[in-house]
Amino acid sequence: MSDLPSQKSWLERATTAVGIAGSLVTVALTAWNAQTKQQIDQREADLKMQTAALDAELRRRSTSVEESKERVERYKWVYGLVPELSATDGSKRNAALAMVRLALSKEEAEGLLAGLQQSPDEQVRKAAAQGVATIANIENAELVRLVSQVNAAGADERRRATGRLQRDFNDSAEAISLALKLLDASQVDKLSPSGLINVLYFLSRTDPRAWTPTEIAAANRVLPGVRARNAGPQTQAELGRVEDTVKAAARQ
Repeated sequence: MSDLPSQKSWLERATTAVGIAGSLVTVALTAWNAQTKQQIDQREADLKMQTAALDAELRRRSTSVEESKERVERYKWVYGLVPELSATDGSKRNAALAMVRLALSKEEAEGLLAGLQQSPDEQVRKAAAQGVATIANIENAELVRLVSQVNAAGADERRRATGRLQRDFNDSAEAISLALKLLDASQVDKLSPSGLINVLYFLSRTDPRAWTPTEIAAANRVLPGVRARNAGPQTQAELGRVEDTVKAAARQ
């Protein structure tokens, strides 16, 4: 009978040990499962990212191929118009020139017309020279329109014009000159606060190498007047950037 308590105690300890061991195993399995799931989820996420990147690259290449095909077709079509540039009928030459300009980008048209100006055919050379002058006139008219729109009544129109100037005409001395004219004492009062900031924003982001001595002199003449207007801090900050651009241009 004396062995019964000790046997009972031993069984209780054994049962407790088994319970603890079972709990530890459960905890270990749970941790292992969680880690395994995390690894699987991470691999799935990585695979999705790689698949998305591959899809994007395939779409980009597909778009590039389609753009190349479209460009080739445009070039073939324009090539078919070149003989019309030597036509004796002026209206036919002008029509062909207009179609060439519409079919090609500005840079493409300029490259084609520059090459055609070397043609042995006098009519082709004249038509090409006329085309160059026409493109210049179109660009100048567009530039005048954009510069005036930085002071437009609508905010969207102002933003589009300012963004276009910065993107496409930041190296244009003509654009710089037109913008500076808006800051002249006789014109600056016509600018709204937003229009003034837009003009300064464009000028401060122009390429200093595009400034000629004429534009530098004009800036040195009109900017002190703008500074004396005691505009707000944002305008003053943009004005300071313009002044830095002018100094950089003068060092060129």
